[in-house]
Amino acid sequence: MSMFGFGKNIPVTPIPNNKDDNNITGKFDPTALERGAKALRMLDSSPNAQKAFELTKMQEMTKQQEIQMQIEQMRLKQGELGTQKAKIESDERRKLLSHQQEQERITAQYKAKLEDEMYQKKLLDQKRQNEEWLQRQHQQFLKQEQIRKNTENEILNMKRQHLKEEKELEKDIMVAKVRQENLGKIQQERDNFDIHLKMMKERSVEERKTKLESLNLIFSSVGSGLSSILQDKQRLTYTVMTLTGISLGIYLAKNGTIVVRKVIENKIGKPSLVRETSKSIIPGNLKSMVRKGNEFNLNEIVLNSSLNQRLTWSINSLLKSKLNKTPYRNILLYGPPGTGKTLFAKTLALRSGMDYAIMTGGDIGPLKENAVTELNKLFKWSNKSKKGLILFIDEAEAFLRKGRSTLEGMSENIRNALSTFLYHTGNENTKFCLILATNEKEILDRAVIDRIDEQFNFDLPEESERLRMIKLFMQQFVINPLKRSKVQIDELINDSYFEQLAKRTQNLSGRQISKLCISLQSAIYGSGATKLTLDLANTVIEWQLQNNANLTS
Repeated sequence: MSMFGFGKNIPVTPIPNNKDDNNITGKFDPTALERGAKALRMLDSSPNAQKAFELTKMQEMTKQQEIQMQIEQMRLKQGELGTQKAKIESDERRKLLSHQQEQERITAQYKAKLEDEMYQKKLLDQKRQNEEWLQRQHQQFLKQEQIRKNTENEILNMKRQHLKEEKELEKDIMVAKVRQENLGKIQQERDNFDIHLKMMKERSVEERKTKLESLNLIFSSVGSGLSSILQDKQRLTYTVMTLTGISLGIYLAKNGTIVVRKVIENKIGKPSLVRETSKSIIPGNLKSMVRKGNEFNLNEIVLNSSLNQRLTWSINSLLKSKLNKTPYRNILLYGPPGTGKTLFAKTLALRSGMDYAIMTGGDIGPLKENAVTELNKLFKWSNKSKKGLILFIDEAEAFLRKGRSTLEGMSENIRNALSTFLYHTGNENTKFCLILATNEKEILDRAVIDRIDEQFNFDLPEESERLRMIKLFMQQFVINPLKRSKVQIDELINDSYFEQLAKRTQNLSGRQISKLCISLQSAIYGSGATKLTLDLANTVIEWQLQNNANLTS
Protein backbone atom coordinates (compact mmCIF):
# COMPACT_ATOMS: atom_id res chain seq x y z
CA MET A 1 0.00 0.00 0.00
CA SER A 2 1.68 3.18 -1.16
CA MET A 3 -0.36 5.43 1.13
CA PHE A 4 1.57 4.28 4.14
CA GLY A 5 4.99 4.72 2.40
CA PHE A 6 6.04 1.11 2.11
CA GLY A 7 6.85 1.39 -1.60
CA LYS A 8 6.33 -2.28 -2.18
CA ASN A 9 3.64 -3.91 -4.21
CA ILE A 10 1.66 -6.42 -2.32
CA PRO A 11 0.33 -9.22 -4.48
CA VAL A 12 -3.41 -9.22 -4.74
CA THR A 13 -5.10 -12.50 -4.66
CA PRO A 14 -7.99 -12.61 -7.09
CA ILE A 15 -11.43 -12.93 -5.55
CA PRO A 16 -12.90 -16.21 -6.36
CA ASN A 17 -15.97 -16.08 -8.56
CA ASN A 18 -19.06 -17.01 -6.67
CA LYS A 19 -20.49 -18.32 -9.83
CA ASP A 20 -17.76 -20.95 -10.09
CA ASP A 21 -19.25 -24.17 -8.92
CA ASN A 22 -15.77 -25.49 -7.95
CA ASN A 23 -15.34 -22.85 -5.18
CA ILE A 24 -18.53 -23.80 -3.44
CA THR A 25 -17.30 -26.07 -0.75
CA GLY A 26 -17.95 -26.69 2.89
CA LYS A 27 -14.19 -26.20 3.85
CA PHE A 28 -12.72 -22.91 5.35
CA ASP A 29 -10.16 -21.11 3.16
CA PRO A 30 -7.44 -19.45 5.40
CA THR A 31 -5.70 -17.74 2.47
CA ALA A 32 -7.29 -14.36 3.07
CA LEU A 33 -6.45 -14.40 6.74
CA GLU A 34 -2.92 -15.28 6.03
CA ARG A 35 -2.58 -12.38 3.65
CA GLY A 36 -4.03 -10.04 6.26
CA ALA A 37 -1.66 -11.27 8.94
CA LYS A 38 1.26 -10.87 6.57
CA ALA A 39 0.21 -7.30 5.82
CA LEU A 40 -0.04 -6.45 9.51
CA ARG A 41 3.44 -7.86 10.13
CA MET A 42 4.80 -5.78 7.32
CA LEU A 43 3.00 -2.73 8.69
CA ASP A 44 4.43 -3.21 12.16
CA SER A 45 7.93 -3.57 10.80
CA SER A 46 7.56 -0.29 8.78
CA PRO A 47 9.30 2.86 10.29
CA ASN A 48 6.17 5.09 9.49
CA ALA A 49 3.74 2.90 11.36
CA GLN A 50 3.56 5.23 14.37
CA LYS A 51 2.95 8.28 12.24
CA ALA A 52 0.30 6.45 10.31
CA PHE A 53 -1.39 5.52 13.56
CA GLU A 54 -1.27 9.12 14.82
CA LEU A 55 -2.58 10.35 11.51
CA THR A 56 -5.42 7.90 11.69
CA LYS A 57 -6.04 8.92 15.28
CA MET A 58 -6.10 12.61 14.34
CA GLN A 59 -8.43 11.89 11.46
CA GLU A 60 -10.71 9.99 13.84
CA MET A 61 -10.66 12.91 16.36
CA THR A 62 -11.36 15.37 13.56
CA LYS A 63 -14.31 13.27 12.47
CA GLN A 64 -15.53 13.09 16.09
CA GLN A 65 -15.25 16.90 16.46
CA GLU A 66 -17.13 17.37 13.21
CA ILE A 67 -19.77 14.98 14.42
CA GLN A 68 -19.89 16.90 17.79
CA MET A 69 -20.23 20.22 15.91
CA GLN A 70 -22.98 18.72 13.83
CA ILE A 71 -24.67 17.57 17.06
CA GLU A 72 -24.35 21.11 18.53
CA GLN A 73 -25.71 22.62 15.32
CA MET A 74 -28.57 20.16 15.45
CA ARG A 75 -29.24 21.23 19.05
CA LEU A 76 -29.15 24.93 18.09
CA LYS A 77 -31.49 24.27 15.19
CA GLN A 78 -33.73 22.28 17.53
CA GLY A 79 -33.73 25.22 20.02
CA GLU A 80 -34.49 27.69 17.22
CA LEU A 81 -37.24 25.43 16.00
CA GLY A 82 -38.63 25.30 19.58
CA THR A 83 -38.47 29.12 19.86
CA GLN A 84 -40.15 29.52 16.47
CA LYS A 85 -42.78 26.99 17.49
CA ALA A 86 -43.46 28.88 20.78
CA LYS A 87 -43.62 32.17 18.89
CA ILE A 88 -45.98 30.69 16.32
CA GLU A 89 -48.14 29.21 19.08
CA SER A 90 -48.10 32.60 20.90
CA ASP A 91 -49.09 34.40 17.70
CA GLU A 92 -51.83 31.89 17.09
CA ARG A 93 -53.14 32.30 20.64
CA ARG A 94 -53.00 36.10 20.32
CA LYS A 95 -54.80 35.98 17.00
CA LEU A 96 -57.39 33.61 18.49
CA LEU A 97 -57.88 35.91 21.52
CA SER A 98 -58.11 39.00 19.27
CA HIS A 99 -60.60 37.17 17.08
CA GLN A 100 -62.64 36.18 20.14
CA GLN A 101 -62.55 39.77 21.44
CA GLU A 102 -63.59 41.09 18.04
CA GLN A 103 -66.45 38.60 17.92
CA GLU A 104 -67.49 39.60 21.46
CA ARG A 105 -67.30 43.29 20.52
CA ILE A 106 -69.40 42.71 17.41
CA THR A 107 -71.87 40.68 19.48
CA ALA A 108 -72.02 43.43 22.15
CA GLN A 109 -72.50 46.10 19.49
CA TYR A 110 -75.27 44.12 17.87
CA LYS A 111 -76.89 43.52 21.25
CA ALA A 112 -76.59 47.22 22.14
CA LYS A 113 -78.04 48.11 18.74
CA LEU A 114 -80.97 45.78 19.33
CA GLU A 115 -81.50 47.22 22.83
CA ASP A 116 -81.29 50.77 21.48
CA GLU A 117 -83.78 49.95 18.72
CA MET A 118 -86.12 48.40 21.29
CA TYR A 119 -85.71 51.45 23.54
CA GLN A 120 -86.34 53.83 20.65
CA LYS A 121 -89.40 51.81 19.68
CA LYS A 122 -90.55 51.94 23.28
CA LEU A 123 -90.04 55.72 23.34
CA LEU A 124 -91.97 56.09 20.09
CA ASP A 125 -94.79 53.93 21.46
CA GLN A 126 -94.82 55.96 24.66
CA LYS A 127 -94.79 59.19 22.69
CA ARG A 128 -97.61 57.96 20.48
CA GLN A 129 -99.60 56.93 23.55
CA ASN A 130 -98.96 60.32 25.16
CA GLU A 131 -100.05 62.09 22.00
CA GLU A 132 -103.18 59.97 21.77
CA TRP A 133 -103.90 60.65 25.44
CA LEU A 134 -103.37 64.38 24.96
CA GLN A 135 -105.56 64.28 21.87
CA ARG A 136 -108.30 62.51 23.78
CA GLN A 137 -107.94 64.97 26.64
CA HIS A 138 -108.07 67.82 24.15
CA GLN A 139 -111.15 66.42 22.44
CA GLN A 140 -112.80 65.86 25.80
CA PHE A 141 -111.91 69.38 26.83
CA LEU A 142 -113.37 70.75 23.61
CA LYS A 143 -116.54 68.74 24.11
CA GLN A 144 -116.86 69.95 27.69
CA GLU A 145 -116.21 73.51 26.58
CA GLN A 146 -118.84 73.19 23.86
CA ILE A 147 -121.36 71.70 26.31
CA ARG A 148 -120.56 74.45 28.82
CA LYS A 149 -120.92 77.15 26.16
CA ASN A 150 -124.21 75.66 24.95
CA THR A 151 -125.49 75.47 28.52
CA GLU A 152 -124.42 79.03 29.25
CA ASN A 153 -126.02 80.24 26.02
CA GLU A 154 -129.27 78.46 26.84
CA ILE A 155 -129.29 79.88 30.35
CA LEU A 156 -128.41 83.33 29.01
CA ASN A 157 -131.16 83.16 26.40
CA MET A 158 -133.65 82.06 29.02
CA LYS A 159 -132.61 84.93 31.28
CA ARG A 160 -132.85 87.39 28.40
CA GLN A 161 -136.30 86.12 27.42
CA HIS A 162 -137.44 86.28 31.02
CA LEU A 163 -136.08 89.81 31.46
CA LYS A 164 -137.63 90.84 28.16
CA GLU A 165 -141.01 89.56 29.26
CA GLU A 166 -140.66 91.25 32.65
CA LYS A 167 -139.67 94.55 31.03
CA GLU A 168 -142.58 94.38 28.60
CA LEU A 169 -144.98 93.63 31.45
CA GLU A 170 -143.55 96.47 33.57
CA LYS A 171 -143.73 98.76 30.57
CA ASP A 172 -147.39 97.93 29.95
CA ILE A 173 -148.20 98.43 33.62
CA MET A 174 -146.25 101.70 33.75
CA VAL A 175 -147.91 102.99 30.57
CA ALA A 176 -151.34 102.17 31.92
CA LYS A 177 -150.54 103.75 35.26
CA VAL A 178 -149.07 106.92 33.71
CA ARG A 179 -151.98 107.15 31.32
CA GLN A 180 -154.44 106.92 34.16
CA GLU A 181 -152.55 109.47 36.25
CA ASN A 182 -152.23 111.84 33.30
CA LEU A 183 -155.91 111.58 32.56
CA GLY A 184 -156.71 112.49 36.15
CA LYS A 185 -154.23 115.35 36.18
CA ILE A 186 -155.51 116.71 32.88
CA GLN A 187 -159.04 116.69 34.12
CA GLN A 188 -158.01 118.36 37.38
CA GLU A 189 -155.93 120.95 35.58
CA ARG A 190 -158.82 121.74 33.33
CA ASP A 191 -161.07 122.19 36.32
CA ASN A 192 -158.54 124.43 38.17
CA PHE A 193 -157.14 126.36 35.16
CA ASP A 194 -158.46 129.78 36.16
CA ILE A 195 -157.33 129.43 39.75
CA HIS A 196 -153.83 128.37 38.68
CA LEU A 197 -153.58 131.22 36.18
CA LYS A 198 -154.39 133.86 38.83
CA MET A 199 -151.93 132.29 41.33
CA MET A 200 -149.16 132.20 38.74
CA LYS A 201 -149.61 135.92 37.94
CA GLU A 202 -149.50 136.92 41.60
CA ARG A 203 -146.47 134.69 42.19
CA SER A 204 -144.57 136.12 39.22
CA VAL A 205 -145.18 139.71 40.36
CA GLU A 206 -143.98 138.89 43.85
CA GLU A 207 -140.86 137.07 42.60
CA ARG A 208 -139.98 139.95 40.26
CA LYS A 209 -140.21 142.44 43.11
CA THR A 210 -138.04 140.26 45.39
CA LYS A 211 -135.36 139.72 42.72
CA LEU A 212 -135.14 143.47 41.98
CA GLU A 213 -134.63 144.26 45.65
CA SER A 214 -131.97 141.56 45.95
CA LEU A 215 -130.10 142.82 42.88
CA ASN A 216 -130.16 146.40 44.16
CA LEU A 217 -128.77 145.27 47.51
CA ILE A 218 -126.02 143.11 45.90
CA PHE A 219 -124.94 145.80 43.43
CA SER A 220 -124.86 148.45 46.13
CA SER A 221 -122.75 146.21 48.39
CA VAL A 222 -120.38 145.23 45.60
CA GLY A 223 -120.07 148.84 44.47
CA SER A 224 -119.22 150.10 47.93
CA GLY A 225 -116.74 147.20 48.42
CA LEU A 226 -115.01 147.83 45.09
CA SER A 227 -114.81 151.52 45.81
CA SER A 228 -113.14 150.93 49.17
CA ILE A 229 -110.76 148.32 47.69
CA LEU A 230 -109.75 150.54 44.78
CA GLN A 231 -109.06 153.41 47.14
CA ASP A 232 -106.86 151.13 49.40
CA LYS A 233 -104.01 149.66 47.25
CA GLN A 234 -102.70 147.33 50.01
CA ARG A 235 -106.13 145.88 50.57
CA LEU A 236 -106.50 145.41 46.79
CA THR A 237 -103.18 143.49 46.68
CA TYR A 238 -104.21 141.23 49.57
CA THR A 239 -107.54 140.53 47.93
CA VAL A 240 -105.96 139.59 44.60
CA MET A 241 -103.38 137.34 46.32
CA THR A 242 -106.09 135.69 48.42
CA LEU A 243 -108.24 134.94 45.38
CA THR A 244 -105.17 133.61 43.49
CA GLY A 245 -104.17 131.39 46.43
CA ILE A 246 -107.69 130.02 46.75
CA SER A 247 -107.79 129.21 43.00
CA LEU A 248 -104.33 127.60 43.12
CA GLY A 249 -105.28 125.55 46.21
CA ILE A 250 -108.43 124.28 44.52
CA TYR A 251 -106.41 123.28 41.40
CA LEU A 252 -103.67 121.55 43.42
CA ALA A 253 -106.19 119.74 45.60
CA LYS A 254 -108.01 118.47 42.52
CA ASN A 255 -105.01 117.35 40.43
CA GLY A 256 -102.49 116.63 43.22
CA THR A 257 -104.75 113.94 44.64
CA ILE A 258 -104.73 112.16 41.28
CA VAL A 259 -100.93 112.39 41.01
CA VAL A 260 -100.37 111.10 44.56
CA ARG A 261 -102.82 108.26 43.98
CA LYS A 262 -100.94 107.22 40.81
CA VAL A 263 -97.58 107.37 42.60
CA ILE A 264 -98.86 105.22 45.46
CA GLU A 265 -100.37 102.74 43.03
CA ASN A 266 -97.09 102.49 41.13
CA LYS A 267 -95.10 101.97 44.32
CA ILE A 268 -97.18 99.62 46.44
CA GLY A 269 -100.03 98.53 44.19
CA LYS A 270 -99.11 95.09 42.88
CA PRO A 271 -101.09 93.73 39.92
CA SER A 272 -104.05 91.51 40.70
CA LEU A 273 -102.41 88.57 38.88
CA VAL A 274 -99.51 88.47 41.38
CA ARG A 275 -100.30 86.03 44.18
CA GLU A 276 -97.03 86.34 46.08
CA THR A 277 -94.11 88.75 45.85
CA SER A 278 -91.06 89.89 47.77
CA LYS A 279 -91.14 93.33 46.15
CA SER A 280 -91.90 96.10 48.66
CA ILE A 281 -91.36 99.83 49.20
CA ILE A 282 -90.16 99.27 52.79
CA PRO A 283 -86.50 100.35 53.20
CA GLY A 284 -83.90 97.61 53.01
CA ASN A 285 -82.95 97.43 56.72
CA LEU A 286 -86.53 97.63 57.92
CA LYS A 287 -87.58 95.13 55.25
CA SER A 288 -84.97 92.63 56.43
CA MET A 289 -86.22 93.03 60.01
CA VAL A 290 -89.81 92.50 58.98
CA ARG A 291 -89.07 89.44 56.78
CA LYS A 292 -86.43 87.88 59.01
CA GLY A 293 -88.74 85.25 60.42
CA ASN A 294 -90.47 84.42 57.15
CA GLU A 295 -87.53 83.47 54.92
CA PHE A 296 -86.94 79.74 54.50
CA ASN A 297 -83.61 77.99 54.92
CA LEU A 298 -81.90 77.56 51.56
CA ASN A 299 -79.98 74.53 52.85
CA GLU A 300 -83.27 72.65 53.20
CA ILE A 301 -83.67 72.33 49.42
CA VAL A 302 -83.01 68.80 48.17
CA LEU A 303 -81.97 68.59 44.52
CA ASN A 304 -79.90 66.09 42.60
CA SER A 305 -76.29 66.94 41.86
CA SER A 306 -76.99 67.96 38.25
CA LEU A 307 -79.78 70.39 39.17
CA ASN A 308 -77.78 71.74 42.08
CA GLN A 309 -74.84 72.45 39.78
CA ARG A 310 -77.06 74.13 37.19
CA LEU A 311 -78.69 76.16 39.98
CA THR A 312 -75.26 77.49 40.92
CA TRP A 313 -74.54 78.35 37.29
CA SER A 314 -77.90 80.10 36.93
CA ILE A 315 -77.30 82.16 40.09
CA ASN A 316 -73.88 83.20 38.79
CA SER A 317 -75.45 84.05 35.42
CA LEU A 318 -78.13 86.21 37.08
CA LEU A 319 -75.54 87.98 39.23
CA LYS A 320 -73.35 88.73 36.21
CA SER A 321 -76.33 89.87 34.16
CA LYS A 322 -77.47 92.11 36.99
CA LEU A 323 -73.97 93.54 37.47
CA ASN A 324 -73.23 94.11 33.79
CA LYS A 325 -76.78 95.21 32.83
CA THR A 326 -76.99 92.40 30.26
CA PRO A 327 -80.29 90.72 29.30
CA TYR A 328 -81.62 88.00 31.59
CA ARG A 329 -82.16 84.44 30.33
CA ASN A 330 -85.67 82.96 30.30
CA ILE A 331 -86.02 79.58 32.02
CA LEU A 332 -88.51 76.69 31.67
CA LEU A 333 -89.08 74.26 34.56
CA TYR A 334 -90.99 71.10 33.69
CA GLY A 335 -91.77 67.87 35.49
CA PRO A 336 -94.36 66.17 37.72
CA PRO A 337 -96.19 68.22 40.40
CA GLY A 338 -94.55 68.62 43.79
CA THR A 339 -90.94 68.24 42.63
CA GLY A 340 -89.74 71.69 43.79
CA LYS A 341 -90.18 73.99 40.79
CA THR A 342 -91.65 76.91 42.79
CA LEU A 343 -89.05 76.45 45.55
CA PHE A 344 -86.33 76.46 42.88
CA ALA A 345 -87.55 79.83 41.56
CA LYS A 346 -87.68 81.35 45.07
CA THR A 347 -84.20 80.03 45.82
CA LEU A 348 -82.90 81.48 42.58
CA ALA A 349 -84.36 84.89 43.49
CA LEU A 350 -83.15 84.97 47.09
CA ARG A 351 -79.64 83.72 46.35
CA SER A 352 -79.21 86.19 43.51
CA GLY A 353 -80.56 89.12 45.59
CA MET A 354 -83.49 89.78 43.24
CA ASP A 355 -87.19 90.24 43.95
CA TYR A 356 -89.65 87.57 42.89
CA ALA A 357 -93.32 87.54 41.92
CA ILE A 358 -95.47 84.43 41.55
CA MET A 359 -98.58 84.09 39.42
CA THR A 360 -100.49 81.11 38.08
CA GLY A 361 -101.74 80.62 34.56
CA GLY A 362 -105.12 79.47 35.85
CA ASP A 363 -105.95 83.04 36.91
CA ILE A 364 -106.02 84.22 33.29
CA GLY A 365 -109.17 82.35 32.25
CA PRO A 366 -111.63 83.91 34.77
CA LEU A 367 -110.52 87.41 33.74
CA LYS A 368 -111.95 86.86 30.24
CA GLU A 369 -111.67 90.12 28.23
CA ASN A 370 -109.80 91.84 31.12
CA ALA A 371 -106.91 89.35 30.87
CA VAL A 372 -105.01 91.48 28.34
CA THR A 373 -105.26 94.58 30.55
CA GLU A 374 -104.04 92.72 33.63
CA LEU A 375 -101.12 91.18 31.72
CA ASN A 376 -100.09 94.63 30.51
CA LYS A 377 -100.19 95.88 34.12
CA LEU A 378 -98.13 92.89 35.24
CA PHE A 379 -95.32 93.41 32.72
CA LYS A 380 -95.36 97.19 33.27
CA TRP A 381 -95.02 96.62 37.01
CA SER A 382 -92.23 94.03 36.45
CA ASN A 383 -90.20 96.51 34.38
CA LYS A 384 -90.08 98.96 37.32
CA SER A 385 -88.03 96.75 39.65
CA LYS A 386 -84.72 98.37 40.60
CA LYS A 387 -83.15 95.18 41.98
CA GLY A 388 -84.30 93.01 39.11
CA LEU A 389 -87.33 90.74 39.28
CA ILE A 390 -87.87 87.01 38.76
CA LEU A 391 -91.38 86.60 37.32
CA PHE A 392 -92.48 83.01 38.00
CA ILE A 393 -95.56 81.78 36.09
CA ASP A 394 -96.84 78.47 37.45
CA GLU A 395 -99.17 76.24 35.39
CA ALA A 396 -98.09 78.14 32.29
CA GLU A 397 -99.86 75.66 30.02
CA ALA A 398 -103.23 77.10 31.15
CA PHE A 399 -102.92 80.00 28.69
CA LEU A 400 -99.64 79.38 26.81
CA ARG A 401 -100.66 76.07 25.24
CA LYS A 402 -100.96 75.12 21.59
CA GLY A 403 -104.18 75.65 19.65
CA ARG A 404 -104.29 79.30 18.59
CA SER A 405 -104.30 78.26 14.94
CA THR A 406 -107.84 76.85 15.21
CA LEU A 407 -111.02 78.38 16.55
CA GLU A 408 -111.76 75.29 18.63
CA GLY A 409 -108.26 75.15 20.14
CA MET A 410 -108.76 78.01 22.59
CA SER A 411 -111.14 80.86 23.29
CA GLU A 412 -110.68 84.33 21.88
CA ASN A 413 -109.76 85.77 25.30
CA ILE A 414 -107.02 83.16 25.89
CA ARG A 415 -105.69 83.71 22.37
CA ASN A 416 -105.45 87.47 23.05
CA ALA A 417 -103.72 86.80 26.38
CA LEU A 418 -101.17 84.55 24.64
CA SER A 419 -100.51 87.22 22.01
CA THR A 420 -100.00 89.83 24.74
CA PHE A 421 -97.51 87.54 26.51
CA LEU A 422 -95.59 86.95 23.27
CA TYR A 423 -95.50 90.70 22.62
CA HIS A 424 -93.93 91.50 26.00
CA THR A 425 -91.38 88.65 25.83
CA GLY A 426 -90.33 88.98 22.21
CA ASN A 427 -87.13 90.94 22.93
CA GLU A 428 -84.29 90.62 25.43
CA ASN A 429 -85.02 92.16 28.82
CA THR A 430 -82.74 93.66 31.46
CA LYS A 431 -85.47 94.28 34.05
CA PHE A 432 -86.89 90.85 34.84
CA CYS A 433 -86.11 87.17 34.38
CA LEU A 434 -89.03 85.03 33.21
CA ILE A 435 -89.44 81.51 34.65
CA LEU A 436 -92.22 79.25 33.38
CA ALA A 437 -93.32 76.05 35.13
CA THR A 438 -95.41 73.30 33.56
CA ASN A 439 -96.15 69.62 34.03
CA GLU A 440 -96.15 68.91 30.26
CA LYS A 441 -93.86 71.07 28.13
CA GLU A 442 -95.02 69.34 24.91
CA ILE A 443 -98.36 71.21 24.98
CA LEU A 444 -96.78 74.67 25.16
CA ASP A 445 -97.04 76.88 22.09
CA ARG A 446 -94.00 76.76 19.81
CA ALA A 447 -93.50 80.53 20.02
CA VAL A 448 -93.32 80.24 23.83
CA ILE A 449 -90.66 77.51 23.61
CA ASP A 450 -88.73 79.73 21.19
CA ARG A 451 -88.45 82.38 23.90
CA ILE A 452 -86.86 79.95 26.40
CA ASP A 453 -83.07 80.00 26.90
CA GLU A 454 -82.68 77.22 29.49
CA GLN A 455 -84.75 74.16 30.43
CA PHE A 456 -84.66 72.27 33.73
CA ASN A 457 -86.25 68.82 34.09
CA PHE A 458 -87.57 68.25 37.63
CA ASP A 459 -88.08 64.49 37.79
CA LEU A 460 -89.21 62.40 40.75
CA PRO A 461 -86.45 62.09 43.41
CA GLU A 462 -84.09 59.12 43.50
CA GLU A 463 -83.60 56.94 46.59
CA SER A 464 -80.70 59.01 47.97
CA GLU A 465 -82.69 62.22 47.53
CA ARG A 466 -85.78 60.66 49.13
CA LEU A 467 -83.65 59.65 52.11
CA ARG A 468 -82.44 63.24 52.57
CA MET A 469 -86.02 64.52 52.28
CA ILE A 470 -87.32 61.99 54.81
CA LYS A 471 -84.63 62.93 57.34
CA LEU A 472 -85.32 66.62 56.78
CA PHE A 473 -89.13 66.40 56.99
CA MET A 474 -89.09 63.95 59.92
CA GLN A 475 -86.86 66.32 61.85
CA GLN A 476 -89.02 69.31 60.90
CA PHE A 477 -92.54 67.89 61.28
CA VAL A 478 -92.20 64.93 63.66
CA ILE A 479 -89.12 64.78 65.87
CA ASN A 480 -88.81 68.45 66.89
CA PRO A 481 -92.58 69.11 67.45
CA LEU A 482 -93.04 65.86 69.39
CA LYS A 483 -90.07 66.64 71.62
CA ARG A 484 -91.58 70.04 72.43
CA SER A 485 -94.87 68.28 73.23
CA LYS A 486 -93.02 65.74 75.44
CA VAL A 487 -94.08 62.83 73.23
CA GLN A 488 -91.64 59.92 73.18
CA ILE A 489 -90.40 58.38 69.92
CA ASP A 490 -89.59 54.70 69.49
CA GLU A 491 -85.86 53.98 69.31
CA LEU A 492 -86.44 51.81 66.23
CA ILE A 493 -87.47 54.93 64.29
CA ASN A 494 -83.88 55.77 63.36
CA ASP A 495 -81.67 56.14 60.29
CA SER A 496 -82.09 52.47 59.39
CA TYR A 497 -85.86 52.89 59.41
CA PHE A 498 -85.53 56.02 57.27
CA GLU A 499 -83.51 54.03 54.69
CA GLN A 500 -86.25 51.38 54.51
CA LEU A 501 -88.85 54.14 54.18
CA ALA A 502 -86.86 55.71 51.32
CA LYS A 503 -87.08 52.42 49.40
CA ARG A 504 -90.84 52.17 50.02
CA THR A 505 -91.56 55.70 48.82
CA GLN A 506 -90.55 55.12 45.21
CA ASN A 507 -92.43 57.26 42.65
CA LEU A 508 -93.40 59.81 45.34
CA SER A 509 -92.69 63.50 44.87
CA GLY A 510 -91.16 65.80 47.46
CA ARG A 511 -94.57 67.25 48.33
CA GLN A 512 -96.02 63.76 48.89
CA ILE A 513 -93.09 62.80 51.14
CA SER A 514 -93.67 65.99 53.13
CA LYS A 515 -97.38 65.11 53.53
CA LEU A 516 -96.37 61.60 54.60
CA CYS A 517 -94.32 63.00 57.49
CA ILE A 518 -97.08 65.48 58.40
CA SER A 519 -99.57 62.60 58.55
CA LEU A 520 -97.40 60.99 61.27
CA GLN A 521 -97.60 64.20 63.29
CA SER A 522 -101.39 64.40 62.81
CA ALA A 523 -101.81 60.74 63.80
CA ILE A 524 -99.95 61.13 67.09
CA TYR A 525 -101.80 64.33 67.96
CA GLY A 526 -105.16 62.94 66.86
CA SER A 527 -104.82 59.68 68.78
CA GLY A 528 -103.68 61.38 71.97
CA ALA A 529 -100.87 58.86 72.36
CA THR A 530 -97.80 59.70 74.45
CA LYS A 531 -95.38 57.70 72.30
CA LEU A 532 -94.86 57.27 68.58
CA THR A 533 -94.36 53.51 68.27
CA LEU A 534 -93.02 51.64 65.27
CA ASP A 535 -96.37 49.88 64.73
CA LEU A 536 -98.26 53.17 64.70
CA ALA A 537 -95.75 54.70 62.28
CA ASN A 538 -95.96 51.70 59.92
CA THR A 539 -99.77 51.75 60.03
CA VAL A 540 -99.97 55.45 59.17
CA ILE A 541 -97.31 55.19 56.45
CA GLU A 542 -98.97 52.12 54.89
CA TRP A 543 -102.32 53.92 54.85
CA GLN A 544 -100.78 57.04 53.32
CA LEU A 545 -98.91 55.03 50.65
CA GLN A 546 -102.11 53.17 49.76
CA ASN A 547 -103.96 56.49 49.56
CA ASN A 548 -101.31 57.89 47.19
CA ALA A 549 -101.52 54.74 45.06
CA ASN A 550 -105.30 55.10 44.80
CA LEU A 551 -105.02 58.76 43.85
CA THR A 552 -102.43 57.95 41.20
CA SER A 553 -104.50 55.14 39.70
